[in-house]
Amino acid sequence: MAKIVYWVGLALAIWCVYDLFTTKTIGVFWKILISIAILSCSWIGLLLYYFIFRNMIK
Repeated sequence: MAKIVYWVGLALAIWCVYDLFTTKTIGVFWKILISIAILSCSWIGLLLYYFIFRNMIK
């Protein structure tokens, strides 16, 4: 069960980073910084990106 949660979290993190790099409203430095935060914080980073950063960026 833990492996499934891990792989789902990894797939969602990759989706968030892809979604982040497709936006044109912020600079490359901020994209790299936010993507590091997403990948290092796993589920917490995903939730923060989806509910806070994504709405602020778009």
